[in-house]
Amino acid sequence: MKLCGEFVVRQIMDNTVAIPVGQTALRLNGMILLNDVSKVIWESLEQETDLDSILNAITDQFEVSREEAADDVLEFIEKLRKLQLLDE
Repeated sequence: MKLCGEFVVRQIMDNTVAIPVGQTALRLNGMILLNDVSKVIWESLEQETDLDSILNAITDQFEVSREEAADDVLEFIEKLRKLQLLDE
């Protein structure tokens, strides 16, 4: 799976946001606020990846069990699916 669409990711003060640009901005109104975990997921999805690789990245960077990480990752991925931002 991989992100589809055009985005610029910026750090604004203490927040990381993904801002749609180009054609993506025409269909997605607003920005996506990324917390520390969703930022790692987002960065993983900028390249072709799979769920296992994303989980490895999360558990490597945060003190969290694989099961807890899976819950968070699947929830965020589902949100991206609803916004039609994943190429699977």
